[in-house]
Amino acid sequence: MSYEKIKEEFIKSAEAYINAKRQPFEKLSGMELLDAKSHYLDGFQDYIMHLNFTLNALVEEHSITFQTLEEANAFQDFMKPTFGVLSKKFTEGIMD
Repeated sequence: MSYEKIKEEFIKSAEAYINAKRQPFEKLSGMELLDAKSHYLDGFQDYIMHLNFTLNALVEEHSITFQTLEEANAFQDFMKPTFGVLSKKFTEGIMD
C-alpha cells in the first residue's frame, strides 16, 4: 500500500475520533458547553496517543516494512506534516 493511502486512512480515523468526541457539543449550551469543551481539550494527549496507535496499526495492517533507517525516516518525514495538521484540527473551532 502506498504512503498516500495510509495517510488517507489515517486522516479519516483522526476525523472520526474528533467528530465522535465533539458530538455531545450539539446538545449543550452555556456553561455546560464550556465545561464539555474544557474536558475535550484536556483529552488532547489521548488524541495524540490515538494518532500514534492508529498509524502503527495501519503500518502493521498493510505489512509496511522498512528495510533501512532511511526508509523509516522518509516515512516519518512524509507523515510529520499530517500530524501537525491533525493536531490543529483537534482544537479548531473550540476556542472561538
